[in-house]
Amino acid sequence: MNPVLDGIAPSLIRALNARKQPGDIDLGLGEPTLRPDPRYFDAAAAWVREHGCPYTVNAGFADLRAAIAAYHAIPDRGAENVCVTVGSEEAIYLALKAVLDPARDEVLIVEPCYLAYPKLCALEGIRHRTVAMDGDDGFRPDAARVLDALRPDTRMLILNSPANPTGRVWPEAELRALADGLAARPGPPVYVLSDEVYRELYFSAEAPVSIGALWPHSLVACSLSKSNAMTGLRLGWLVGGRAEIAAAVKVHQLVNTAASTFSQVVARAVFADPANLGEHRAHYAARLRLLGTALAENGLRTTPIEGAFYCMVRLPDAWAADSLGAAEALLTRAHVVATPGLAFGGSGEGWLRLSWVAEPDALAEGVRRIARFLAEPRG
Repeated sequence: MNPVLDGIAPSLIRALNARKQPGDIDLGLGEPTLRPDPRYFDAAAAWVREHGCPYTVNAGFADLRAAIAAYHAIPDRGAENVCVTVGSEEAIYLALKAVLDPARDEVLIVEPCYLAYPKLCALEGIRHRTVAMDGDDGFRPDAARVLDALRPDTRMLILNSPANPTGRVWPEAELRALADGLAARPGPPVYVLSDEVYRELYFSAEAPVSIGALWPHSLVACSLSKSNAMTGLRLGWLVGGRAEIAAAVKVHQLVNTAASTFSQVVARAVFADPANLGEHRAHYAARLRLLGTALAENGLRTTPIEGAFYCMVRLPDAWAADSLGAAEALLTRAHVVATPGLAFGGSGEGWLRLSWVAEPDALAEGVRRIARFLAEPRG
């Protein structure tokens, strides 16, 4: 067996979710409860009836790639700057594999972070470190903190905005400060890999700005999984420079040949009107208002919720060094699934992540149970 795999821990999120019993309230898994609009699938089925289901070119349908490039509107990025992938997680993997030399390069990951980033680095033997945002400041994005953490051999920075698990969004001012700091740095450029899978789930008047629009050495990973409740479609993409995408396509064709033709046809139907990617935003905004009411009624405070569908709840002192124990006890005693902050790196210890996509009654009851649990002695 590959000894590298022995050092990669299984997902705490999946492990806790697997223990869920009938009647338990799930505020753990980041799985939309909405159903996708069937018209996209109907259109794809009609296309398959007429054309069959053949291979596409390795990088994906050219018109789909052009539509994705237009959607992101990153300067000097067209169809040739896009690779259609099997979900955004493959896009992240391709970015790491395509541009980094494990013998030379280091990755810096902004934390708390999606648990796959360090694990994919470990899988490829890539040295990686984390730079933690300040929990006492609500994990506010901080460009100066990131820039101070760079080393001469840092060749890639990974950030996520809107962020899982914190629900924070990198504001334009911080992204500009980050881009300016990277531009002033001597030596080879640092790539920024921006995971934007939640880019359509924002709760401000204006859409979040992407680092891709500000820093030419950016790679942007995205998908339809969260925006359109299509997690099982496994349709994502990577946007970047022409040379970087050419290298990513080379890896992609060896690993997957191409993304599913049916999934790509579904995506073409979605991208027929880019507004379709934001069709669920109003639903989540309404659910966020319900969450806010439930939190206020039960005296729970969370990190500011600016995007995605997560928030972090700080644990009381009795559980501050044992978020896993808190999550396990919450499941056993209160029958609520939540995710220990430790799953997202050391800076997440002392917190629980809530995924607030549950139906309204379940969400309100789950918050009540959490508040009661946290008010109890540890026992």
